[in-house]
This record gives sequence, C-alpha cells and structure tokens, in this order.
Amino acid sequence: MLLCLVLVIVLAACGSQIKDPLNWKLNSFIYTNQENKEVNLDDLKGKVWVSNFIFTNCETVCPPMTAHMAKLQKMVKEEGLDANFISFSVDPENDSPDKLKEFAAKFNADLSNWHFLTGYTQQEIEKFALDQFKAVVKKPENDPQVIHATTFYLIDKEGTVMKSYSGVGDTPYDEIIKDMKTLSK
Repeated sequence: MLLCLVLVIVLAACGSQIKDPLNWKLNSFIYTNQENKEVNLDDLKGKVWVSNFIFTNCETVCPPMTAHMAKLQKMVKEEGLDANFISFSVDPENDSPDKLKEFAAKFNADLSNWHFLTGYTQQEIEKFALDQFKAVVKKPENDPQVIHATTFYLIDKEGTVMKSYSGVGDTPYDEIIKDMKTLSK
C-alpha cells in the first residue's frame, strides 16, 4: 500500500514538470519600456513570462511574431493566468519608447503586462541575446533589417529560461499555455 502511494506521488510530480527544460538562468538587466519606465529582472520575479526579439522597422518576421504574441496574450488572459510578456528590441538605435508604443498599438497589445524594451546599445542587445537566450542578433552594415531569432522563450518565476517555441510559424499556443500553467503552480 505504501509503495502504491509513493508511486502515485512520483507520477503526479512527473506530470507537473516541463519536459526537457533548457534551464538557462538569466542575469539581471535594467531596460526601458514603451512608457519610458525601467523594467528589470526583479520586476518579473514571481511571474511566468514569455519573451521574444523584435524591431519596429522589420519587414518580414516581426509583424507575424508580434501578432502571435498578442494572440497568446489574449489566450493567457482568458485562461486567468498571471503572466508577463517581454519583447526586446533588436534595433535600439531606432526603437525609441514612443516608436515601440506605436508599434504595440498596431497589434492591440495590452501594455499592462507586455513590455517592449529598449535602452541599450546594439552591441549590448547582441551580447545579451546570445549570452542569455542563446539567440543570434546581428545588425548588418548598410542594411536596416536586423537578423534575429524568431523564437518565443518561456521564463519561470525565478528568471530561468525553461523552454523555446516557434514564434513565427505554427506557434504552439496550447503547449505554451500548458507549460505556463505548469510553471505557475
């Protein structure tokens, strides 16, 4: 009887874990959002959040990625989850807080829990993306289109990147929400 109870507890615990977690611990950061207010990693502690990399002059992947993030934000709200959304600009020289706010409005982003961040140099965001998210960000010379990842990243309440998903095509909304629920427990 005791063995059965232990087995049930072990199996229940297995169902509450993220499968194949990345476990990339984020370092502290302080950046500026679309309201010209500072947002730092400590502000996000205690909440699950989803992040991505975008820029406002993007002619290809950023509009659909931002539309997918907006859809995810709406679904998360419908599920009653307490989560944040963070979009890091990969073109900080051009993406001012006002420009990011204007961009967010095109997608009906709820800015109460979605921060569009800037306030760093191009070199800083390239290093940050690579070091923290294992993501390439590169602004070519003489080309306004920045090369960057098209991934959504799920971060736990402690600031650890747990999982990544496609953000541009076949975004797995239900899987992301399921994983968010797991991390919210």
